[in-house]
Amino acid sequence: MPQISKIELYAAIRRDHRGGMKIREIERKYNVSWRTVRKAVDSVWPEPRKQLPPRPDSPGQGRRRRPEPRRGAEP
Repeated sequence: MPQISKIELYAAIRRDHRGGMKIREIERKYNVSWRTVRKAVDSVWPEPRKQLPPRPDSPGQGRRRRPEPRRGAEP
């Protein structure tokens, strides 16, 4: 099946559900989970994507540094 937008997918799922197709059949037809089918049937618009936290600028930034060994202290 070609890649379609989530809005088009939700519209197609609602159309098939209104036509009498069972949720299990819709799952198989569009290769989605039952949760996606329920969300499409219950809501006209899909949920907006989650905002991810900003990534650190450099690979080492954001990591905790190991504490420096104490100087002058003998074990």
